Amino acid sequence: MSKRENDSKRNAISLTSLRSGETGAVAYTVGGYGLVRRLAEMGLTPGAKIKVLRKGPFHGPLQVEVRGVALALGRGVASRVFVQPLRD
Repeated sequence: MSKRENDSKRNAISLTSLRSGETGAVAYTVGGYGLVRRLAEMGLTPGAKIKVLRKGPFHGPLQVEVRGVALALGRGVASRVFVQPLRD
């Protein structure tokens, strides 16, 4: 692993930590083969920009935009996606 990749992972935060309207770049995902594959098929791959459009109340799902497509992710799944926060 390169120093840049290592720094990227060290400074990453959970997608659930971003507030509505904030954007991040996917650093990595954590989970079994099936979950990681499913997230990749939805466009959540390292480097992809992801914007939190809305966070559901009472720990409801997050509505996000990835590669121009709106998606809903449950909190459990979203907590397994780690991002580098980006300034707009």
